[in-house]
Amino acid sequence: MAAISPPTVPIAPGVRLPYVSLGTGSGMLRPETNVTRAVQLWLASGGTAIDTAFIYHDEAAIAAGIASSPAPMPFIITKVPCSTYATATANIDSNLAQLHTSSTDLLLIHSPWCKGNGSSEETWRAMEDAQAVGKAHAIGVSNFGIPELEHLRKTARKWPPAINQCSLSVGYHDDETIRYCTKNDITYMAYSPLCGGPNGSSCKHGGVLTLPEVQAVAMAHNVSAAQVALKWIVQQGHPLATAVWREDYMHQDLDLWSWGDLSAGEMALLTKAGV
Repeated sequence: MAAISPPTVPIAPGVRLPYVSLGTGSGMLRPETNVTRAVQLWLASGGTAIDTAFIYHDEAAIAAGIASSPAPMPFIITKVPCSTYATATANIDSNLAQLHTSSTDLLLIHSPWCKGNGSSEETWRAMEDAQAVGKAHAIGVSNFGIPELEHLRKTARKWPPAINQCSLSVGYHDDETIRYCTKNDITYMAYSPLCGGPNGSSCKHGGVLTLPEVQAVAMAHNVSAAQVALKWIVQQGHPLATAVWREDYMHQDLDLWSWGDLSAGEMALLTKAGV
């Protein structure tokens, strides 16, 4: 099966994010998952971006997968927890060291909520300083609502964030925060794109793939339900991270542009589905 590389979207000066990234976070929930093998398959399938985080503890496995692949270096997204300035700085350096790289393409605050001391403002300042010395090409946030974004705006030296990565799917979309991000030139990126619910909470129940609206549109286009659910996201201009471990599913998740756009009626139908 031919490799398929997705198009890209500009998120910061000189930085273009591929529309589809391999999300490795669900590997924490599946001990049997071979992250190194998943990275190898993803790159061989044409994937050009990988999404990880400090708390996933899979950086070494990702680095091994990249090193053993003949593909060019992929776009790397990583995230650090909300913490103190000193801890965030140390986490960034540890993250990069384990990924065997001196810089990452996109660095995010994993969430605005700190466990213990620290704040999103301190973490953001550490990320601003990391970007200033070349450790990150772009910086952004994850799981930020409008109040958290407005709070960060008051102290940020660098505004706006390049990305706000949040749960987004046919079955769950925070339209108010999406509108805020669009107005403020913040690219809104999806995680759990096939799950539905806050933080992908409905995935255990089959996610959006069981929705009759998704299945009907998939049948009309002769593609999979997953392809329709992902197409609904990227057709709105939102990049996404998808957690996928099977090679055939990887090809499906990357093949979102070889078939026609969803119609306005289909987009409206899917927007209302499961909400």
